[in-house]
Amino acid sequence: MKTLLITNPCANGGRSLRVLRKVERFLSSHSIIWDTLQTPETRNIAPPNWLNYSRVILIGGDGTLHRLLNYWGIPPLPVCLISGGSGNDFSRLVHQSARIEIQLNHLLEGKTFFSDLGLCNGVLFATGLGIGFDGKIAEVLKNNSRWKSHLTYLIAVIIQIFKYREKPIRVEHDGTLTKGPSLLFTVGNGSEFGGGFKITPQASFRDGVFQCCWIEQVALLQRILHLSKMEKGTHTQLPFVRLFNAKSIHLQADERLVCHMDGEVYHWEDFAISMQAGVLELIA
Repeated sequence: MKTLLITNPCANGGRSLRVLRKVERFLSSHSIIWDTLQTPETRNIAPPNWLNYSRVILIGGDGTLHRLLNYWGIPPLPVCLISGGSGNDFSRLVHQSARIEIQLNHLLEGKTFFSDLGLCNGVLFATGLGIGFDGKIAEVLKNNSRWKSHLTYLIAVIIQIFKYREKPIRVEHDGTLTKGPSLLFTVGNGSEFGGGFKITPQASFRDGVFQCCWIEQVALLQRILHLSKMEKGTHTQLPFVRLFNAKSIHLQADERLVCHMDGEVYHWEDFAISMQAGVLELIA
Protein backbone atom coordinates (compact mmCIF):
# COMPACT_ATOMS: atom_id res chain seq x y z
CA MET A 1 0.00 0.00 0.00
CA LYS A 2 0.99 3.60 -0.49
CA THR A 3 2.55 5.96 2.02
CA LEU A 4 0.75 9.22 2.80
CA LEU A 5 3.10 12.20 2.95
CA ILE A 6 1.58 15.15 4.83
CA THR A 7 3.43 18.44 4.76
CA ASN A 8 2.98 21.97 6.03
CA PRO A 9 4.43 24.29 3.36
CA CYS A 10 4.25 27.25 5.75
CA ALA A 11 6.27 25.57 8.51
CA ASN A 12 9.49 27.35 9.47
CA GLY A 13 8.71 30.26 7.17
CA GLY A 14 8.40 27.98 4.14
CA ARG A 15 11.80 26.38 4.66
CA SER A 16 10.07 23.04 5.24
CA LEU A 17 9.81 22.78 1.45
CA ARG A 18 13.52 21.96 1.35
CA VAL A 19 12.86 19.09 3.73
CA LEU A 20 9.98 17.95 1.52
CA ARG A 21 12.29 17.72 -1.49
CA LYS A 22 14.79 15.68 0.52
CA VAL A 23 12.05 13.30 1.67
CA GLU A 24 10.73 12.91 -1.88
CA ARG A 25 14.21 12.02 -3.15
CA PHE A 26 14.56 9.47 -0.36
CA LEU A 27 11.21 7.85 -1.17
CA SER A 28 12.01 7.70 -4.88
CA SER A 29 15.42 6.15 -4.25
CA HIS A 30 13.75 3.35 -2.26
CA SER A 31 10.90 2.83 -4.77
CA ILE A 32 8.27 3.89 -2.23
CA ILE A 33 4.96 5.03 -3.73
CA TRP A 34 3.30 7.95 -2.00
CA ASP A 35 0.57 10.58 -2.15
CA THR A 36 1.11 14.11 -0.86
CA LEU A 37 -1.35 16.23 1.10
CA GLN A 38 -1.03 19.53 2.91
CA THR A 39 -2.08 19.92 6.53
CA PRO A 40 -5.59 21.36 6.81
CA GLU A 41 -6.07 25.08 7.37
CA THR A 42 -9.43 24.61 9.13
CA ARG A 43 -11.45 21.89 10.81
CA ASN A 44 -13.88 21.96 7.86
CA ILE A 45 -11.54 20.02 5.58
CA ALA A 46 -12.29 16.29 5.64
CA PRO A 47 -9.45 13.92 6.55
CA PRO A 48 -8.04 11.52 3.95
CA ASN A 49 -9.28 7.97 3.61
CA TRP A 50 -6.75 6.37 5.93
CA LEU A 51 -7.66 2.89 4.62
CA ASN A 52 -5.82 3.67 1.38
CA TYR A 53 -2.46 3.93 3.16
CA SER A 54 -0.13 1.85 5.29
CA ARG A 55 1.66 4.68 7.11
CA VAL A 56 1.99 8.45 7.37
CA ILE A 57 5.04 10.69 7.04
CA LEU A 58 4.45 14.09 8.64
CA ILE A 59 6.83 16.92 7.71
CA GLY A 60 6.71 19.97 9.96
CA GLY A 61 7.20 21.00 13.54
CA ASP A 62 5.27 20.71 16.77
CA GLY A 63 2.56 23.04 15.45
CA THR A 64 2.07 20.87 12.35
CA LEU A 65 1.49 17.78 14.48
CA HIS A 66 -0.84 19.79 16.71
CA ARG A 67 -2.92 20.83 13.70
CA LEU A 68 -3.08 17.28 12.33
CA LEU A 69 -4.25 15.83 15.65
CA ASN A 70 -6.92 18.46 16.24
CA TYR A 71 -8.20 18.97 12.69
CA TRP A 72 -8.09 15.39 11.36
CA GLY A 73 -7.90 13.41 14.58
CA ILE A 74 -5.38 10.78 15.63
CA PRO A 75 -4.37 8.84 12.50
CA PRO A 76 -5.20 5.11 12.73
CA LEU A 77 -1.82 4.43 11.10
CA PRO A 78 1.80 4.56 12.28
CA VAL A 79 3.27 8.05 11.83
CA CYS A 80 6.89 8.92 11.09
CA LEU A 81 7.67 12.49 12.17
CA ILE A 82 10.21 14.42 10.10
CA SER A 83 11.55 17.68 11.53
CA GLY A 84 10.57 20.54 9.24
CA GLY A 85 9.32 23.30 11.52
CA SER A 86 10.76 26.04 13.67
CA GLY A 87 9.97 24.01 16.79
CA ASN A 88 10.79 20.31 16.42
CA ASP A 89 10.89 19.22 20.04
CA PHE A 90 8.61 16.21 19.73
CA SER A 91 10.16 14.74 16.57
CA ARG A 92 13.63 15.21 18.06
CA LEU A 93 12.57 13.42 21.26
CA VAL A 94 10.88 10.59 19.36
CA HIS A 95 13.87 9.91 17.11
CA GLN A 96 16.47 10.97 19.71
CA SER A 97 18.00 13.00 16.90
CA ALA A 98 17.29 16.16 14.93
CA ARG A 99 19.03 14.84 11.79
CA ILE A 100 16.68 14.28 8.87
CA GLU A 101 18.80 11.39 7.58
CA ILE A 102 18.41 9.46 10.83
CA GLN A 103 14.68 10.14 10.97
CA LEU A 104 14.22 8.91 7.40
CA ASN A 105 16.27 5.81 8.12
CA HIS A 106 13.84 5.00 10.92
CA LEU A 107 11.09 4.89 8.30
CA LEU A 108 12.79 1.81 6.85
CA GLU A 109 14.46 0.24 9.87
CA GLY A 110 12.62 1.65 12.87
CA LYS A 111 9.98 0.02 15.02
CA THR A 112 6.47 1.14 15.84
CA PHE A 113 5.34 2.02 19.35
CA PHE A 114 2.51 3.93 20.98
CA SER A 115 2.92 7.42 22.40
CA ASP A 116 0.89 9.25 25.01
CA LEU A 117 -0.88 12.51 24.26
CA GLY A 118 -2.45 15.14 26.48
CA LEU A 119 -5.92 16.65 26.33
CA CYS A 120 -6.87 20.12 27.61
CA ASN A 121 -10.39 21.49 27.21
CA GLY A 122 -10.93 19.18 24.25
CA VAL A 123 -7.63 20.04 22.52
CA LEU A 124 -4.95 17.38 22.03
CA PHE A 125 -1.27 18.13 22.57
CA ALA A 126 1.90 16.09 22.09
CA THR A 127 4.90 17.82 23.67
CA GLY A 128 3.22 19.75 26.44
CA LEU A 129 1.19 22.65 27.72
CA GLY A 130 2.46 25.83 29.33
CA ILE A 131 0.31 28.32 31.24
CA GLY A 132 1.53 31.80 32.11
CA PHE A 133 5.13 32.73 31.41
CA ASP A 134 5.84 30.21 28.66
CA GLY A 135 2.37 30.75 27.19
CA LYS A 136 3.19 34.45 26.92
CA ILE A 137 6.46 33.63 25.17
CA ALA A 138 4.59 31.50 22.63
CA GLU A 139 2.14 34.35 22.07
CA VAL A 140 4.96 36.82 21.45
CA LEU A 141 6.60 34.47 18.96
CA LYS A 142 3.31 33.88 17.14
CA ASN A 143 2.83 37.63 16.79
CA ASN A 144 6.37 38.01 15.44
CA SER A 145 6.51 35.29 12.80
CA ARG A 146 10.02 36.32 11.75
CA TRP A 147 11.34 34.92 15.04
CA LYS A 148 12.01 31.29 14.18
CA SER A 149 14.98 29.87 16.07
CA HIS A 150 16.21 28.74 19.46
CA LEU A 151 18.03 32.08 19.78
CA THR A 152 14.88 34.11 19.21
CA TYR A 153 13.04 31.92 21.73
CA LEU A 154 15.79 32.74 24.21
CA ILE A 155 15.45 36.46 23.43
CA ALA A 156 11.69 36.27 24.06
CA VAL A 157 12.37 34.50 27.37
CA ILE A 158 14.76 37.25 28.48
CA ILE A 159 12.24 39.98 27.61
CA GLN A 160 9.45 38.28 29.56
CA ILE A 161 11.73 37.77 32.56
CA PHE A 162 11.47 41.53 33.04
CA LYS A 163 7.83 41.98 31.98
CA TYR A 164 5.70 39.03 33.06
CA ARG A 165 4.02 39.08 36.49
CA GLU A 166 2.82 36.09 38.50
CA LYS A 167 -0.89 35.21 38.55
CA PRO A 168 -2.82 33.48 41.36
CA ILE A 169 -4.00 29.97 40.45
CA ARG A 170 -5.75 27.00 42.04
CA VAL A 171 -4.53 23.52 41.10
CA GLU A 172 -6.26 20.23 41.88
CA HIS A 173 -4.65 16.87 41.19
CA ASP A 174 -4.90 13.46 42.83
CA GLY A 175 -7.45 14.81 45.30
CA THR A 176 -5.21 17.65 46.48
CA LEU A 177 -6.08 21.34 46.08
CA THR A 178 -3.24 23.88 46.16
CA LYS A 179 -3.41 27.65 45.76
CA GLY A 180 -0.67 30.17 45.12
CA PRO A 181 1.06 32.55 42.74
CA SER A 182 2.35 31.17 39.47
CA LEU A 183 5.01 32.46 37.15
CA LEU A 184 4.81 29.31 35.08
CA PHE A 185 2.80 26.10 35.12
CA THR A 186 3.94 23.50 32.61
CA VAL A 187 2.44 20.08 31.94
CA GLY A 188 5.05 17.97 30.20
CA ASN A 189 4.35 14.96 28.01
CA GLY A 190 7.85 15.46 26.64
CA SER A 191 10.95 16.72 28.40
CA GLU A 192 11.88 19.69 26.18
CA PHE A 193 10.26 22.90 24.93
CA GLY A 194 11.32 25.86 22.81
CA GLY A 195 14.08 24.02 21.01
CA GLY A 196 15.64 22.43 24.06
CA PHE A 197 14.48 24.05 27.33
CA LYS A 198 14.17 21.14 29.79
CA ILE A 199 11.33 22.50 31.91
CA THR A 200 9.99 19.02 32.73
CA PRO A 201 13.24 17.05 32.44
CA GLN A 202 11.85 13.68 33.55
CA ALA A 203 8.69 13.74 31.43
CA SER A 204 8.23 10.84 29.02
CA PHE A 205 5.66 10.39 26.27
CA ARG A 206 5.61 6.62 26.93
CA ASP A 207 4.91 6.30 30.67
CA GLY A 208 1.22 7.27 30.91
CA VAL A 209 1.77 10.19 33.28
CA PHE A 210 2.61 13.90 33.01
CA GLN A 211 5.44 15.63 34.79
CA CYS A 212 4.26 19.04 35.97
CA CYS A 213 6.42 22.03 36.84
CA TRP A 214 4.94 24.88 38.89
CA ILE A 215 7.24 27.87 39.36
CA GLU A 216 5.81 30.18 41.99
CA GLN A 217 6.76 33.74 43.02
CA VAL A 218 10.24 34.58 41.73
CA ALA A 219 12.09 37.85 42.28
CA LEU A 220 13.65 39.52 39.25
CA LEU A 221 17.23 38.84 40.32
CA GLN A 222 16.46 35.15 40.85
CA ARG A 223 14.83 34.95 37.42
CA ILE A 224 18.02 36.29 35.84
CA LEU A 225 20.35 34.09 37.89
CA HIS A 226 18.47 30.85 37.28
CA LEU A 227 17.50 31.16 33.60
CA SER A 228 20.30 28.87 32.44
CA LYS A 229 19.11 26.19 34.87
CA MET A 230 15.74 26.14 33.12
CA GLU A 231 17.48 25.42 29.83
CA LYS A 232 19.63 22.64 31.30
CA GLY A 233 16.92 21.08 33.47
CA THR A 234 18.83 21.73 36.70
CA HIS A 235 16.17 24.04 38.18
CA THR A 236 14.32 21.22 39.89
CA GLN A 237 15.86 21.76 43.35
CA LEU A 238 15.15 25.49 43.56
CA PRO A 239 12.90 26.42 46.50
CA PHE A 240 10.25 28.12 44.36
CA VAL A 241 9.88 25.15 41.97
CA ARG A 242 7.31 22.40 42.51
CA LEU A 243 7.53 19.20 40.47
CA PHE A 244 4.97 16.43 40.58
CA ASN A 245 3.50 13.69 38.41
CA ALA A 246 -0.18 13.50 37.56
CA LYS A 247 -2.60 11.94 35.11
CA SER A 248 -5.21 14.67 35.43
CA ILE A 249 -5.03 18.29 36.55
CA HIS A 250 -7.69 20.94 37.03
CA LEU A 251 -6.32 24.48 37.08
CA GLN A 252 -8.38 27.63 37.64
CA ALA A 253 -7.53 31.33 37.60
CA ASP A 254 -9.37 34.58 38.32
CA GLU A 255 -8.68 35.87 34.81
CA ARG A 256 -8.01 34.51 31.35
CA LEU A 257 -4.45 33.21 31.19
CA VAL A 258 -2.42 32.75 28.05
CA CYS A 259 -1.25 29.22 27.42
CA HIS A 260 0.38 27.26 24.65
CA MET A 261 0.00 23.68 23.54
CA ASP A 262 2.84 22.57 21.27
CA GLY A 263 3.46 26.27 20.62
CA GLU A 264 -0.15 27.03 19.61
CA VAL A 265 -1.74 29.79 21.71
CA TYR A 266 -5.00 29.67 23.70
CA HIS A 267 -6.63 31.83 26.40
CA TRP A 268 -8.75 30.31 29.20
CA GLU A 269 -9.59 30.75 32.89
CA ASP A 270 -10.28 27.07 33.49
CA PHE A 271 -8.06 24.19 32.36
CA ALA A 272 -9.17 20.55 32.52
CA ILE A 273 -6.12 18.46 31.57
CA SER A 274 -5.99 14.68 31.22
CA MET A 275 -3.56 12.01 30.04
CA GLN A 276 -4.44 10.02 26.90
CA ALA A 277 -2.11 7.07 27.28
CA GLY A 278 -0.79 5.13 24.29
CA VAL A 279 -3.08 6.58 21.62
CA LEU A 280 -0.68 7.68 18.84
CA GLU A 281 1.31 5.05 16.93
CA LEU A 282 4.75 6.29 15.88
CA ILE A 283 7.68 4.98 13.85
CA ALA A 284 11.20 5.55 15.17
